[in-house]
Amino acid sequence: MNSSVGETLRAFYVDNRQPLYTYAVSITRQREAAEDAIHQAFQQLLRRDLLPADLRPYVFRCVRNAALDGFRRAKVRTDSVFEDPAETDPGAPGRAGALSTAELNQWLDQLSPDERETIILKIYDDFSFQEIADLRGVPLPTATSWYRRGLAKLKARLAKEIS
Repeated sequence: MNSSVGETLRAFYVDNRQPLYTYAVSITRQREAAEDAIHQAFQQLLRRDLLPADLRPYVFRCVRNAALDGFRRAKVRTDSVFEDPAETDPGAPGRAGALSTAELNQWLDQLSPDERETIILKIYDDFSFQEIADLRGVPLPTATSWYRRGLAKLKARLAKEIS
């Protein structure tokens, strides 16, 4: 292992551990599998002598591939993408009228995997559409279509809940 590669990856991990975890859980739907995917991806990356200049999409793609491999092997989809503060902290104040974590996860589960993954990358991980397209290996219009369709479905669901 090249020491500069190790230091670069360590710094990247420190800066991106939560977005990587959220992304991996969005694919595997299981916390342990998400952690395993991140671990597996970084093991592979540490074996490299050279890293690409644009590291962020590359590492996310490696985590995605590891998560999909693990997901295919396990065929398990159980955990939540997001933690609800009220579920982990019984003293957390209620959020009147707010969407609960369970509801948010249920709504996201009703989207296609492409739509869900794109929305999570865009909103929660702050990826640009071009980065999402590069990460997924699709044309830019495809990534924007997944996002637009997913948001339209979520808006329709919200309008239905309000009325």
